[in-house]
Amino acid sequence: MARSGIYIHIPFCETRCHYCNFATGGYESDVARRYVAALREEIQRAEVSDGMRAVDSIYFGGGTPTTLTVEQLGGLIELCREKFDVLPDAEITSEANPGTISQEFLEGLRAAGINRLSFGVQSFDDGELQMIGRSHSSEEARQAVRLARAAGFENLSIDLIAGLPEQKMETWRRNLTEAFALAPDHLSVYLLELYKDAPLLHRINRGELRAIDDELTVEMYFTLKDEAEAHGFEHYEISNWARPGFESRHNLKYWTGVPYWAFGVSAAGYDGARRWSNTRNIHEYLTKIEENESPIAEIETLDDDDLQSENLFLRLRLKEGVNLRDHEQRFGVRVTERYADELARLREAGLIELNHDTLKISRAGTVLANEVFAAFV
Repeated sequence: MARSGIYIHIPFCETRCHYCNFATGGYESDVARRYVAALREEIQRAEVSDGMRAVDSIYFGGGTPTTLTVEQLGGLIELCREKFDVLPDAEITSEANPGTISQEFLEGLRAAGINRLSFGVQSFDDGELQMIGRSHSSEEARQAVRLARAAGFENLSIDLIAGLPEQKMETWRRNLTEAFALAPDHLSVYLLELYKDAPLLHRINRGELRAIDDELTVEMYFTLKDEAEAHGFEHYEISNWARPGFESRHNLKYWTGVPYWAFGVSAAGYDGARRWSNTRNIHEYLTKIEENESPIAEIETLDDDDLQSENLFLRLRLKEGVNLRDHEQRFGVRVTERYADELARLREAGLIELNHDTLKISRAGTVLANEVFAAFV
């Protein structure tokens, strides 16, 4: 039986990055204390069914979870252990800002039960870091990884962004060299996407920065893909690479249809039949919890066709793709018949591979993934 996961959103940041569209805001200790109390109350209120009681992953995302104290994070982990059946070998991840941690803090996180860190490095170029509003330097990023290893962390992930304004292939190659020199266990790389009110987009529109063309971004992506595989990393999901055995257990739940809990402002959960999401407004979230009301802002109940559609486009994100025989047995849908026209179009464009009972996204399709997924929505 697949085990559930728990996502806990921590919305505080030292500074807000110039591309960010997550529900985040500045850190204030009084608000943080109130927020942690609300999280604890929301977790306590969870109605835990037998099917979602066993948990093998906890993920603190944000924002910057490490703006909280070790005691606050550790208390939330302990509460999860009391409320759920958290497996002894559960993967417990915290995202972290490289510029805000010390050796003592990292040792505290490890003692509290966190066994995986995901560093939001984004770039090893100080000019790029300043441009996108990151509060750390490249040297602080390198030092953070070294300190984490010294603190006993054996599972470390690094985030990078490709396609930043003014970015050059030479700079991108240096980013990759720096990243692999630190010998992380996992690498997440995202192609830059800017929402309409992003400060970075406003600077581009004013002509202060030059957006790079799509062809260069695609070249950066494939350079990364080839470099990562040369270093022994498996490209197990469109945006994620890992050394064998270090795939993100928690994030794999999102792509394989496994249920997961979600707590905190803007957090979104899934129970196998419904998706729900909390309000994105932290003040509304706090008020709702404190007045004993639900913070849920939206619930979507999925029918059988929704579930089979999601199984297709989410599993297509993964290296192994979709087993069409398993899909038909589970949903009663023969993909090659229902989607015959779409499959023919995508194959002709070279975006998918269809072999026997397996449907996969192709190398070319990885950079046009949204076009592939749209065929099955």
